[in-house]
Amino acid sequence: MTDPQHLLAALDLRIRAFLDHDDGLPLFEPRVIADAEELLNAFATGGQPVPVEVVQTVAWLHWSRWRALPTDDHREDLYAARELFAILDQVDPELVPRRFRDTVDRESSYDAARILDGLTTGDDPALLDTAIAMLERGIDATLADDPHRGVHLLNLANGYRMRFERMGAPGQLDAAVEAARAALATGHFAGFGADAFRHTLEFVLDERHRLTQHPRDLDDLIEVMRDRFAPTGTDDPEWTLRAGRLTETILIRYGLSARDRDLDEAITVGRAALAGGADRLRWFGANLAASLVWRFEQSGDLAGLREAITVFQRTADALPDGDPVRVTCLSGLGGALITLFNADGDPGLLTEAITAGRAAVEAGPDDATAHANLALSLRTRFLATGEPADLDESIRLARVAADDAHAGDPNHGMFVSALSVSLQIRFEQFGRVVDLDDAVAAGRSAAAILPTGHPGRASSMINLANALRTRASLRGELADLRESVDVCRTVLAGLPARHRQQATALANLALALRDRYLALHDPTDIDEAVEASRAAVAALGATDPERPVYLMGLTRILRTRHKHEPGHDDVDEALQAARAAVTAGGDSPYQPISIEELSLTLLERYEDSSAAPDLDEALHYARLAIDASPPGNPNRAGYQFHLGYLLDLRGEHDSAVATWTDAAASSAGPLGNRIAAARAWGYSCARRERWPAAWRGYSAGIALIPLLSWRGIQRDSRERLLSDWAGLATDAAACAVLAGPPGEAAKVLESGRGVLWSQLLESRTAHTGALRERAPGLADRLHAVRESLDTAQVV
Repeated sequence: MTDPQHLLAALDLRIRAFLDHDDGLPLFEPRVIADAEELLNAFATGGQPVPVEVVQTVAWLHWSRWRALPTDDHREDLYAARELFAILDQVDPELVPRRFRDTVDRESSYDAARILDGLTTGDDPALLDTAIAMLERGIDATLADDPHRGVHLLNLANGYRMRFERMGAPGQLDAAVEAARAALATGHFAGFGADAFRHTLEFVLDERHRLTQHPRDLDDLIEVMRDRFAPTGTDDPEWTLRAGRLTETILIRYGLSARDRDLDEAITVGRAALAGGADRLRWFGANLAASLVWRFEQSGDLAGLREAITVFQRTADALPDGDPVRVTCLSGLGGALITLFNADGDPGLLTEAITAGRAAVEAGPDDATAHANLALSLRTRFLATGEPADLDESIRLARVAADDAHAGDPNHGMFVSALSVSLQIRFEQFGRVVDLDDAVAAGRSAAAILPTGHPGRASSMINLANALRTRASLRGELADLRESVDVCRTVLAGLPARHRQQATALANLALALRDRYLALHDPTDIDEAVEASRAAVAALGATDPERPVYLMGLTRILRTRHKHEPGHDDVDEALQAARAAVTAGGDSPYQPISIEELSLTLLERYEDSSAAPDLDEALHYARLAIDASPPGNPNRAGYQFHLGYLLDLRGEHDSAVATWTDAAASSAGPLGNRIAAARAWGYSCARRERWPAAWRGYSAGIALIPLLSWRGIQRDSRERLLSDWAGLATDAAACAVLAGPPGEAAKVLESGRGVLWSQLLESRTAHTGALRERAPGLADRLHAVRESLDTAQVV
């Protein structure tokens, strides 16, 4: 057996040769490892403690061998040195060189990588924590220019990502993004290639964007995707996938920001991809076609819209039943066909759109977008043909779309807004008040869901403003009217110059200001309304399908100012706009309103000039408006009030009274129109001393007053509405005295006084605090019962 001291000295000489002269050959002579084991065993077999200097020498031997040849073939030397230095660390930490500690930390990154590679979802989470801790120590110990630093950072990014996926802690995802960025920034990819590094960064950015929806992550994600897509060609097997992901992500950003350059890029990439062959349709067809539809909406590119329809159809035909992309394409096809129908009016396009939409819903019964697009197609056909079943089905499908869309769906707010529009249309056509309330509620929900900057937010808020204005007209609620004005102003403040929604927002603001003027009589409101309405009409092209509606609005506003504000001679301009609206209106469901506006404007000019042809023409158009508005239409009572007035002017008194009687008895339409018809009935009969008939007319109006002042609207609105009909009860009582019996006069006066007393008693609620303090539950029940009873009276 060799003397231990001799072995110790020999090993020390080999170590010194490497440390002092960088001569590593002696470390790898055949007997070296055997000598080291013999040295350790010499003490272990003799039952003696191994001297510190022996452990230290053997530890340095293994470490030196690793430093001389740091390869996987000699990794056992590193492990042996780590075990021996760990023993020395227990004796005296100073015996372990700092440089060795750094080496161990640095090399632990490789061990950590192997742990990560072998991890499964069923492994102990502590193993993942250990691997991450090893990587963190290793990277701290790795020099900035170390060519392997990037790989270690990449592994650390994947470790953080795995921990996020297991624990759901957002901070781990943030750490993963930063580590992936740092890995790519090193510029050293250790044989893996930059694309592997970009792939990891793309993956974690995508995960974080899905979680937080932060715009900066979306921008960074697109840049990384571009970098991955740019170097590849169509012969690269990954090209199609990368191009598809890039297109899809760019379109997500376009949906949020409406930047034209994003849309152009998506179309360019999509067209290039499709040029590679029909097998690429699944990846690109739907996105390319959607991009082309959106560009049509921006620029009116009709050729691009037709291309979109072709691509949607080709893609749907190329995919099997059950493929979700096929559902998307069928649904998109229906929507594109409706867009083309709106552009050129071919009725066959409507039929094709509905056929495609029904196929999409059948293939994707849980697809919210498919339901929404079919709902739009049916609503469009209703507006073209007036078939009520289409509108009812459209609303049912729109509710399904709004209810089924999850909170993170970027289209959720638009689905809710579309439901609001359809409900408004049904109210306008059939007078169901509950539809109007639902439309306002849906409009408010859509505005809350859609974020600032969303391209659909402006149209959604305009729809809400229109619903609020309509409800204010129906019930006289000033709060609704003020909110409508505020919503329109908010929309205009957020729109860039020449935005496509600017004309719509101006038109709705103008109408809301006009209605507020009629309620509050502030001349600045009607002046601003005229300017806004003129600007809205000027912003539209001569063939724009919305132009008749905007002209109708301008007519109404000019006529209002001419009638109520001296010094404004607006009637000729109003008449010109009204005739243009009727001429361009065609079969639009809004045509009766345009016809009524023309009749009202002709009456306005007749009252200025007493020209009989104007009265005759006004009467002609008033009858046309009623003929086009079936019973149940909320506008019909207003049209009848106007027709009765014209008949009375012509001396056709009995026909006028019959018309007003019918209007007052209508179950639909604003109460103000019905009461106005009843008062006109009573007044016309009173002028002719037909006292019983006059008393019946006034009484019919008084019977409606309690419904007008229901507690569902605010007190100031109730007071304003009641003031509009001041004197109605006294006029009725006077007719009752003349018509007899005298007791009827007392009843009529008491009825009018009862309405005022109910308002007075309402004001006493401010003095019932003691009841709420002593019995809050009873006070709440009393309030609920009163509200329920009042609401039940509203038609």
